[in-house]
Amino acid sequence: MPTDVETRLKKIDLFADLRRNDLKAVAGLVKRAEYQPGEVICRQGEIGHSIYIVESGDLRVLHIDAMGLERVVDRLGPGAYFGETSLLLGEPRDATVQAIQDSTLLRLHRDDFEPLLDKRPSVLRNLALRSDVAQKYRVRRLRFKWQDPDETIVVSQHRHNAIWARSIAAPALVLLAVALGFGYWWAQPDRMLTSYQILSLAYDLSLIPLSLILYLTVDHLDDIYIVTNKRVVRREQTPFGRESRVEAPLRTIQNIQESRVGLLSRVYDFGDLLIETAGEKGHIAFSDVPNPSDIREIVFEQRERLAAEVKFEERAAIRKDMRRYFEVQLDGEKPGEAPEARAEEPSRPKALRWLGAPFRVMGYFLPALRSEQGDTITWRKHWVALLRPIAPPTLLMAAVTVVAILLLIYAGVIWAPVLIGYGATIAVLFPWWLWRFDDWQNDIYQVTSTRIIDVERLPLFQREERREASLGMIQNISLEIPGFFGKVLNYGSVTIETAGAGAFTFDLVKDPNSVQTEIFRRVEAFQRRRDQQAAQRRRSELLDWFAVYDQMHRSTQPSGPPPTAGPAAHPPTSHQQER
Repeated sequence: MPTDVETRLKKIDLFADLRRNDLKAVAGLVKRAEYQPGEVICRQGEIGHSIYIVESGDLRVLHIDAMGLERVVDRLGPGAYFGETSLLLGEPRDATVQAIQDSTLLRLHRDDFEPLLDKRPSVLRNLALRSDVAQKYRVRRLRFKWQDPDETIVVSQHRHNAIWARSIAAPALVLLAVALGFGYWWAQPDRMLTSYQILSLAYDLSLIPLSLILYLTVDHLDDIYIVTNKRVVRREQTPFGRESRVEAPLRTIQNIQESRVGLLSRVYDFGDLLIETAGEKGHIAFSDVPNPSDIREIVFEQRERLAAEVKFEERAAIRKDMRRYFEVQLDGEKPGEAPEARAEEPSRPKALRWLGAPFRVMGYFLPALRSEQGDTITWRKHWVALLRPIAPPTLLMAAVTVVAILLLIYAGVIWAPVLIGYGATIAVLFPWWLWRFDDWQNDIYQVTSTRIIDVERLPLFQREERREASLGMIQNISLEIPGFFGKVLNYGSVTIETAGAGAFTFDLVKDPNSVQTEIFRRVEAFQRRRDQQAAQRRRSELLDWFAVYDQMHRSTQPSGPPPTAGPAAHPPTSHQQER
């Protein structure tokens, strides 16, 4: 006979279709947990790992919205459950669940459940997943190089298959016509060619439409539109290596426009989404995506969730500061402690500095394309960007050198005029070459913990142009790899759109994917710090209000001992008891 736990699991939609042996295996992983009134089972914003089933008791569900308002959104009694997405996806909790009375819950943890899915694939096949959870579970397995460790894929879509079918319609019709024509020719009894010749000719004529269909199919699959819990991304790539990727943090999205053109888009439910930010060219286009309305709602949902998480963290920090003010000092606090003195680095002897001179010269002619010093990362243009500027002087110096060698070896001329002429020519061409090289080396791109910087300098300190913008102004970041050679040599351009400061373009940098990823991470870290600092200021102001209130409250208390009897006696307030 099934146990009580198996019976309760069977009543849940998620496990309703499991076979008896699978249900028994799942029930063996379930544990009971008891909670007292007021105790919190899970908090909004925390990463969830378990599904809970209410066996007895009463729970309330609290949600803090993007405006910071907390309200009760649901009540849960025996038989109710919550945490399906936490069990399967490990997503942050959307709400806080608190016990109203003594409650007993059944808990299934993700760390126990996932090994069971590996051992028993039939469990996963028979789980009755909600459509949104099934979609997330499918795309959650995707990983891209630019993803942060804590970043998860929510939506990953190609253009609608109807667009692919429309694009290959013409070559497919040509291929069909070739097949029908040669089939008819094959059936003729008085044909002039052998069967082998007919097949060879049909193959030759079919090669072009087949190649075109293959190209269009690969091109269709290479274009992908992604929504994560941190950003929206559009990646477009051609079979010949050209690639572009545009992304925008969720916090910068201001509006999303949806459009459908033609009857076909209505019948097959696809359309365009224009995701707008405050950048000069601030939009990311999702073209011909399936279910555009659903994707639009998912983007707004993720943005609201992100804002709610910020409010939850702020509320938790307020709770912590209030405890610190009204109760006890936190463990490990040592006010007034002087910062640890930093040991001075010993200066290198001058002799060692002279020994390092050859390495400094080598470093000048072989500069690092990416360097990191403190919190500043500096990029230079790829070596490919140097080839065109130095090509004329380099070729001329090579030609002059070859001519001089030929004159000295084969022409039998006097060596002194040849060497003087050669030296004079090199004395003119090498500074030209050095000017071009120094001009390439002086252009640098930087990102710090607070700013992005674009510096362009002319040699000999003639002119310097420096543009800077706060990381908080960045709206979206795009990259473009120019083609096959860009893919092989790993170079491309990264464009950073800002609100008000225009676009910053890091031209022809090495490994543009890592440049884009690094800038995005710096932007996210900057935004978190700024939110935390703003929240800290608000908490400080709040504590100042409480401090003034506390002083006023104390000043209004009578100086003598409070009366112990009589109708006018008042019991001490809870605040006075704590103080």
